[in-house]
Formats: sequence, structure tokens, C-alpha cells
Amino acid sequence: MKRSNNHFIHIRSGKWLLILLLSAQLPILAFADGKIYNYVLRMNRSTMALVDSNVVVSLQMTALQDVPATQSVVLAPVLVDTLTHQQVSFPLIFLNGSNQQIYFERVLKDEYPDALALRKKKGVNLNIDYVRMVKYEPWMDRAVLKLHKQSCACNNRKERGELIAAMWKKEAPVISLYPVYLIPPADNSEKVREERGSAFLCFEVNKWDIKPEYMSNPAELQKIHNSVNVVRNDLDVTIRKMTIEGFASPEGSYSHNLELSVNRTEALKNYLLMSNIANGISIEASGKGENWDGFIKYLRNGNDIPQRGKLLNIATSNFSPDEKEQKMRKEAPEGLAYVVKNGFPSLRCTNYTVVYIVRPFTLEESERVFETRPINLNLNEIYRLAENYANNQEKYYSIIRKAYMLYPNDSYINLSMSCQAIKKGEIEEAEEYLNKVNDCPEKTMNKGLLAWLKGDTDEAIRLVEQAKRKGVKLADEQLKEFEKIKHK
Repeated sequence: MKRSNNHFIHIRSGKWLLILLLSAQLPILAFADGKIYNYVLRMNRSTMALVDSNVVVSLQMTALQDVPATQSVVLAPVLVDTLTHQQVSFPLIFLNGSNQQIYFERVLKDEYPDALALRKKKGVNLNIDYVRMVKYEPWMDRAVLKLHKQSCACNNRKERGELIAAMWKKEAPVISLYPVYLIPPADNSEKVREERGSAFLCFEVNKWDIKPEYMSNPAELQKIHNSVNVVRNDLDVTIRKMTIEGFASPEGSYSHNLELSVNRTEALKNYLLMSNIANGISIEASGKGENWDGFIKYLRNGNDIPQRGKLLNIATSNFSPDEKEQKMRKEAPEGLAYVVKNGFPSLRCTNYTVVYIVRPFTLEESERVFETRPINLNLNEIYRLAENYANNQEKYYSIIRKAYMLYPNDSYINLSMSCQAIKKGEIEEAEEYLNKVNDCPEKTMNKGLLAWLKGDTDEAIRLVEQAKRKGVKLADEQLKEFEKIKHK
């Protein structure tokens, strides 16, 4: 059984409301230069859900007919109470001809920052994915969804009537969706964190003594000092050590450059220990010789470098460092001269890392740390803090969202983000998050709800049944909800 896509689904605690959609072909009239264009859209999928007190509208349409270059077809979705005439407007949809799309980007974008503006290329069907959300109000139970039709030339828009896109169908079954997430297990391991940076110190030719006032050295040494102070001034941490790695640019003999990098890095270590920058901190120093990894990265990112292809082929070859330099001088002299002047200075760098240990935090302390140094919390501490706001969805989601910014590839965080996206009806976002979640029963459950939002009931039931067999407690409740649709 595959659920029809030709209806909206309204999900809310206490009731479901279904609304009837337009027919598959939607005639939209666009006017230009006195002519009438019978513009046609095809409705592929449409859902509307009320989750966590928000009405979420999701439309997927295909524009089949071309738009003249200087014209736009403008669709204005509006939810209207036909009894009291209360209404709420959703952001506009602009289907632009080629010239009009340029005009929109240059002139209209600031006026309609939330609008969906798409260029309709000649002879090519245009898929339209439209998802918007508005706060639920009780009058919306009596509302219909309308599409106001407008034509537009530059900013001269004219009303061209309206049509009812959908209307409520009463006495539909009560349905709820139950996306799930996991709380990471308690983590009693040491919280090891790092503060990283790079400094570009200047040395006299073939020398390695540190001159604090030489050229840009005051600013570069201050950069190291600032990084150390960020950690040193944090009363919740203990500095374990500092590491510094020095690199030279690949010009001259490799043995000489290795000696330079070793001596200069050791000189910096001694300077940091003797000054007030890193005194009392254990420092591990190592000279790494020529910075070929940095050089290759520079070449790959530099489209304007002369003879870049030849330089990159040589740099990534299996020749020795000295042989590579000789080949570059012979086969790509113009490119080598360019990178010596513009790229090599950035390769003479010192990478430094301050390694520190963070103490555990109570729930009350986590609140403070999350606002000041959230990186000092582990995932379990962040989730304990979020669960403290389980009855405040806005605060809960803000904590999870911030955690996602810190740990964008973490499986637990992405599972939680998929849960929030499903609640909001954000289909593409939920799918993106689930792709980064490790295989687990909870992922299967949320994939089932995602299939439901896409209109595939059979796949939704199959996946939720699979999640039930794997022990997801809410799966049984979800299957009971699906039964109401199967037997309606």
C-alpha cells in the first residue's frame, strides 16, 4: 500500500486533519504585454503538519511551461480562515525568466529575503521544493490554503485571481509521529582538548636566534601568547604540555633546511620557556624540515599560479626533495619564481598546540561552561544539560544545535538533529542528518518516519516494524498510529 501524495497531513496532539489538494495539473495565469500565458504546474507531493505548535507546509511541484525572459510568475501561499478572514501569508515563490532572475538578485532580493526565487530555463522542467513554517493558532483549524496568482514585470506586480490549494477534511483519524534519539553513555575518560595555531616568525638568512622585535615577530609571538593565555586563564583546565613543529620552505638543500627548522624550533622553545609566554609549561619541539605538504596544498588551491600543473606533478612525484627542486628550476622556472615570492613565506611556519585536560562538571556548572567554553563539555554533559530543558523545546533545540556546530559529524548529535528536523517536517535536512548516523535501531525508526513524510506508507511501516524488532519502545506506538490510516 503506497499512500497517496495528493493530500496534506496535519499532525497535532489530539487530532489529525487531512486537506484535499489541487488536481495534478495546476493552471496559473501569467500576463505579459497584453498576452495571457496559461502557466501549468504539476503537484508531485504536498504535506502540511502541525508539530510542536508549528504549522509546516511542504510542497513539491514541477513547473512545466516557460516564462518569458522579462516576466515572473509569482505564487503567494496564504492560510485563510473563511469565517473570520484571519490569515497568515507564507513567503512568495518567484518563477523567473532569465532577465527577471537577474533583476530579482540585484533589486528584489533585499525586499523579499525569505522568498524562493528560481529561474525557469527555456525548455527545461523546473522542480520546486518549498518548505515553510508558521506558529499554529486555533483559528487555523477552519482555514484553507490558497495560492494567490500574480504576474510581475520588474517590480510591477498585478493580482490575477486566486485558487484554493487545499481545504480541511474533518473527522480524519488522530495520528502522531514519534521520532527518537539517544543519549550518549556516561564518559568518565579524561577530557583532552587542544588549542591550536600557527605563527610565521622571521629569521635572518641562515640564522635561528629569536629576535622579538624583528619585522612581524612582535605580532606572531603575541599570537602564541594569546593562545596560551586562553587556556592558562581557564580555571577548569590543567595544561598538560605544549608542542611546536617548525617548517622550512623547499628552497636550498634539504639537509640545510632540516637543520634550520630543527635549530629555529629549538630556539623558539627556549625563548617561550624563558619569557613570560609559556614559562612553567612542558614543551616538545621538533623541526620537520621542508614543508612539502603545505606546498602541495598551496599549489592545489592556487588557480592563478603559472605552470601550476608542472609544479604539482613534480611536487607529488617520488623524487627526493633536492631532485624536485632541481626539476622545478629546469622545467617550470616561471612558476617556481612566482611561488618563491608569493607562496614560500607561508610555508615557513611554526605550528603550535596547547594540550590540556578539562575537569568533569556538575549539571549546574555545565550551564555556565556551555555559555562560555562549550568545547570543554563532553557529549554526555551536553545532553544532560539539554534534557534539563525537555519541557522547553526552544531551549532544548538551541543546545542541540550548538552541539552540532561543535561536533558536526557525531552520530548521536546527528540523530538528535534528525529528530528535530522530522518534527518540523524538514525532509531534506532530516535525510542529510541521518546519513551521518551510525547504523542503530533508532536510525531505522527515524528513516521510517522520513519515508512517511515522503508519502511512502509501505516503506514507513516496514522500517518501523524493523525498529520494533530491534527494541525501539516507541515503534509499537507508531505502528498503532499507522493502523489508523490503513483502516480509515
